[in-house]
Amino acid sequence: MDTITIFGIRAILEAIQSEKPIDKVWLLKGSQSPLFEHLLHTLRTKNIAFSFVPVERLERFSSKNHQGAVARIAALATQEMEPLIETILNQKENPLFVLLDGITDTRNFGAILRSAAAVGVDAIFIPSSGSAPLNGDVVKTSAGGAFQVPISKVQHLKDVVYHLKAHEIPTLALTEKASETVYEKDLKGPLAVVFGSEDVGISFGLLKVLDDQAKLPMQNNIASLNVSVACGVLFYEIIRQRG
Repeated sequence: MDTITIFGIRAILEAIQSEKPIDKVWLLKGSQSPLFEHLLHTLRTKNIAFSFVPVERLERFSSKNHQGAVARIAALATQEMEPLIETILNQKENPLFVLLDGITDTRNFGAILRSAAAVGVDAIFIPSSGSAPLNGDVVKTSAGGAFQVPISKVQHLKDVVYHLKAHEIPTLALTEKASETVYEKDLKGPLAVVFGSEDVGISFGLLKVLDDQAKLPMQNNIASLNVSVACGVLFYEIIRQRG
């Protein structure tokens, strides 16, 4: 079983709640808090292997804020692009797909997953190279979102675009190069939105095969927002329009 290490009490509880296979949990000796006791009770109830260790042992796993708890879990699963799209289209009238081009920062990716889970994004597509790894940082930052939103890794995001086009799903790029803002667009129907990295944006080759572009209005000479913030703004405009 491929595994990843996650850290933090809430991240571990979310993994258990999502029924992710848990290999082992390490807990800090002497820890005491209501949340820690809740985790301990959950581990015992679910018969999940755990052991108490000194802080030095936990810090060998992670120098991050582990909150006295580290776990080894099954690696985050990804899904095949075509069957995932087909399943969603059979289940939903107005699905929302997200394509992430060159998002390499794990915290940004985790924050995007958190927002995506909050608004009910149906699937996220990332390229197999040039994307943030699906690791413990992503899981922790996503606050459980990494377990809620289907993720598909593909060789080329263009393949996703062409497959969506075949099903008449419009594709919209969020880019400061656009002439119209997101507030001028009709976002009520089925839709795929595409985000690029903050430094480079959406690659030219991908941008030119997308149906439409939109930007966020900016003032005070601010050129762009953090990509995870931009995702959240657009997601909630979609939710607002869909009522």
